[in-house]
Amino acid sequence: MQTQTKKIILGASFGLLASLIWGSWPVVSKMSTLQQLDNWDITAIRFLVAGCLLMPFLLLQFAKTKQLLAKGLVLALGAGAPYVLLATSGLNLAPSSHFGIIAPSSMLLFTTLGCVFFLAEKISRSRLIGVAMIFTGVVSVGGGNLGALSIDTAVGDLMFVGCGLLWASYTLLCKYWKIDAWMATALVSVLSMLIYTPIYLLHSPAALGQIDLQTLLQQGLFQGVLVAILALYCYSQAVAILGSSKAAVFAALVPPTTMFLAVILLAEMITWVEQFGLLAVSFGIVLALGLVKKVPFLKAL
Repeated sequence: MQTQTKKIILGASFGLLASLIWGSWPVVSKMSTLQQLDNWDITAIRFLVAGCLLMPFLLLQFAKTKQLLAKGLVLALGAGAPYVLLATSGLNLAPSSHFGIIAPSSMLLFTTLGCVFFLAEKISRSRLIGVAMIFTGVVSVGGGNLGALSIDTAVGDLMFVGCGLLWASYTLLCKYWKIDAWMATALVSVLSMLIYTPIYLLHSPAALGQIDLQTLLQQGLFQGVLVAILALYCYSQAVAILGSSKAAVFAALVPPTTMFLAVILLAEMITWVEQFGLLAVSFGIVLALGLVKKVPFLKAL
């Protein structure tokens, strides 16, 4: 029994660390855009660092890499440079707290729909209720104050929905193709580096040289190592230890983490409508992940 408890604590620790890293990403990226980095710079730093670090992994499995190259290109569209560019562009227009709620919840919504219509999976009543709550929460955050909502913020929120769609496509295709998590991550990072870097150099040939060394090192560590590599490793370990359904619940910690950090570090204001959206999304994620059996008054669903 004690061994099982230690196992659960270890798995929960991995899941918690992954959610904290992913939850802090929009806030740290927003802080970067307020300084001297733009969305092109952040994307370049992320994949240059992660791509260089993961290149040896692909070279050591060259035969397998060659077989999965075409699929890797498709996966890179969902979780690679296009995703990061869209997210960071949205952060220039809308609050990071919006990203923290809209992107992960939209991802879960699109993934659920994809599982039903693309993977032909059955969906329970509790999961349907959860998805409905998530949708309600997203609408509350994105359109709760339509009278005061600026066009820029609305466009940014739509970009975050697009991020959720892109990441859902990555999730669904990884499951459909049964690609190992480390291999998928390496393919996305390396291919994004190889394709995006020439485009970035044409767009901003001297940009990285104008960024001070401290900022480059800080962003390289956070974007390329913590977000692109460590967070996924921790999440994969949580899945291996706890199982996919239990580990996935840590996605529910991303919205509150982002909102909390946005208030503390960016002084962003959270309205009562957004607070309602946060609660709806978080509880909806728990329902959609099938953890309803652990909530006594909802056992009948």
